[in-house]
Amino acid sequence: MTTYPIAIELTVWREFELNQYEIVIDAQSKLTVKRTDDVLHNRELLDPEIDLLVRSVKAIQIPLIAVPSVELNRKSAASYELIIESAHFSLEFNWEVEDLDGSKEFQALMKIVDLIQGLDQFH
Repeated sequence: MTTYPIAIELTVWREFELNQYEIVIDAQSKLTVKRTDDVLHNRELLDPEIDLLVRSVKAIQIPLIAVPSVELNRKSAASYELIIESAHFSLEFNWEVEDLDGSKEFQALMKIVDLIQGLDQFH
């Protein structure tokens, strides 16, 4: 079986802060971390990190949820955009932290978000 490269982009908006994470899983896998388009650093990924990312991508399902019961004029504490692309698929997810309130549907998405952000913190 041929394994195709996977590109993952995660954008996290918090008040006065925009963090972008770009990951390429390929023969030369790497992580690039940006803050408002300024590259802070990049590095190659280790094999265990690649395995965790691939398992996280495989675990993602399309979350179908009801409209959250939050105030419509309330400003979100954080917003997320996650894009996962390969030769045979493209997935894009957009959500706000309020969407997660008591929702099990977003657990797999938040696991990959935590994993990606953790890759930046520990290196």
